[in-house]
Amino acid sequence: KLQFLYFIGGETKKTMLTVAITALALCQLPKPTADQLQWTADELTNIGHFNMGTFEGCGIGDIMLEGNANTTGPYSMLPPPSTFAPTNVTVEQWIQALSSYGSKHAVLVVSHGCGFNTFPSNTAFPEYNGFVWNYSVKASPWKDGKGDIAAEFVAMCKKYDIRPGFYHGAMNNAFLNVVKGVVQSNHYPGQAVITQDQYTKILLTNLRQLWTDYGELAEVWFDGGYPAGTEELITNLLAELQPRAVAFQGPPPNKNLVRWGGTESGHMPYPFWSMSANSLDAGAGSPTGAEFVPGEADTCFQTPKSGAKHGERAPYGGCWFYNAGDVPKSLEELVSIYHDSVGSNANLLLDWTPTQEGVLRPDHVQRYQEFGDWLRACYSTPVVEVVQPVGSTVTLKIPSGAEVDRVVIMEDQTNGQAIRAFETSVDGKSSGNGISVGHKRIHFLSARTTGNTFVLNVTQSAATPVLARVGLYNCSRTPAPTGCSFNENFAYKIVPSITLGVTKNTNLQNCCSIARTTPLCSVFVFGADKSCTLLSANQGGAAAPGIVSGAPLR
Repeated sequence: KLQFLYFIGGETKKTMLTVAITALALCQLPKPTADQLQWTADELTNIGHFNMGTFEGCGIGDIMLEGNANTTGPYSMLPPPSTFAPTNVTVEQWIQALSSYGSKHAVLVVSHGCGFNTFPSNTAFPEYNGFVWNYSVKASPWKDGKGDIAAEFVAMCKKYDIRPGFYHGAMNNAFLNVVKGVVQSNHYPGQAVITQDQYTKILLTNLRQLWTDYGELAEVWFDGGYPAGTEELITNLLAELQPRAVAFQGPPPNKNLVRWGGTESGHMPYPFWSMSANSLDAGAGSPTGAEFVPGEADTCFQTPKSGAKHGERAPYGGCWFYNAGDVPKSLEELVSIYHDSVGSNANLLLDWTPTQEGVLRPDHVQRYQEFGDWLRACYSTPVVEVVQPVGSTVTLKIPSGAEVDRVVIMEDQTNGQAIRAFETSVDGKSSGNGISVGHKRIHFLSARTTGNTFVLNVTQSAATPVLARVGLYNCSRTPAPTGCSFNENFAYKIVPSITLGVTKNTNLQNCCSIARTTPLCSVFVFGADKSCTLLSANQGGAAAPGIVSGAPLR
C-alpha cells in the first residue's frame, strides 16, 4: 500500500491506495538488449549439421563426441580429413528450404565434437610443438581443399534474407583432445598435443578468424558453455568482433545472452520466462530471474521411421546428423512444437541435415514447405487484432458470424517481461487463463466459439503491462491441406505474355483464393505493395526479399 497526500480547500488529506501488482514492481525488471529483442522477434530459426559426423563418428576413448548411424565403437579414433568428401554440396537448396518454412536466422555448425572445421582454418602456433589446425576443409578432397562451406552458407543467407550464425564448439574437440573444456592427458593418433593454456589461445585464434571473415552474425553457439577461465576473454572478443551477436550459453559479463530451453524435444514447459539466473541455467526460467536471458527450443527435424532397425540410429547425435533410416517429423508434430516453443515465449531452432552428398533429401524439402504453408495459412491473417493497445484490459469486437479458437498475445519487453497472469472471456464467459506472455503467447480458447466481445484482462503484473499486439484467429487444431503453397522471399519472373491479371490492395490469403478460382493460373506473386499477379506458367525466378510466390492447390 502506498500513502498519498493531497489538498482540498487548504486542508491536508491522506488516503491509501492498494496497488494490484507484485512486490517486484518496486524493483527494476531485468531489461533486454536491442539485439536480444531482435533475436526474440525472429521466432523461427534453424541449425544445420553438416560436418565430419555426417560421414563418420569420432571420440576419445569410449567417449562418443560426434557421429551418425554408421558409427560403431569404441571411439578411440579421429577420422582423417579425407573422410569429409561430399560430391554435390548445394547450399542454396538448404537455404531455400529454410526460407520456405519462414526462417529468419540460421546457425551453421562449423566445428563440432570431432574438431573438424568446415571453414579453412588458418590457426597455427609453431611454438606449440608445431601446431597447425590442419583438420579442416583445407585438408579434405572437397574442391581440392579450396572450398569453404561457411562462406557459401553466409552468401546464400544474404541472398534469401536470413541472418547467419555459427556454432563452434568450445567444450569438446577430439582433434584437440578436449572433453568438457579440459585437455586430456592420454593421446591418440592424429590428435594435437597441447596444454590447457595453449588450448585457450588456439580456441580464441580460431574464433577470431571465424568472427572476422564472414561479416555480421546473428548468433554464436557455445554448446554446453565455455572452458573455465575464458569468460572475460571470450566476452572481450565478442565485443570487439561481433558486438550484435547473441551468444547461446555464452559467458558473462556479456549481456547478449540466450539460454537452452532444457529439452531437445521442442516442447517447452509452460510457463516459460524470459528471465533466468544466467545463460547456463537451462529450463523454463523464472519470473524472478536476475538476468534477461530468453530461451531457445532446439529440436531435430528427423525422427526414426516406424520399425527402425538397430544401426539406423546413432548412439549420439543420431537425429542431428543425417541418417538415411530417419524420416522428417510429421506436420502434426512440427505444428505442436511450434505452439509449445514460439507460442510459449521461446525461439524455435529447427535442425536441417544434408546428406553425405551435400543436399537435402526431397522429403525434407517438402516437409519444410508444408510446415511453412500451414503456419502462413493459420497465422497470416487474424480474424481481428489490435496493435499496441493501451492498458491492462483489451476488448476486441468479433465480426458477425466469425469463429475464433485462439488468441495471440504479444508483450512489449523493451523494459522487461512484466505480465504474470491473464484471463480471457467471450461475452462475459471465461475462455481460459494463463501466466507468462513474453514475446508471444498463443493461448487456445476453451472451445471454438462465436460471439460479440472478446476481453483479455491482465490480472497480475510486475510492472505496468505493455502489450504489443493482441489478435484472434481461427485455425484447425490439427493440420489440414492448405489452399496454396508459398515460397517466401522469392519472385517468379513476371512476363506480359503469361500474365493473367493483377489485383491491387489485397492480402496473401485473398491472392491465394483468386489464384485457386482462376482456372489457368499456374503460379502467383504477392508483392510488397500488396499486389497479386497471376501467371499461367512458371518461367523461373530469383530471390526477392519481402516477396511471396506461390501455387494454387486444387
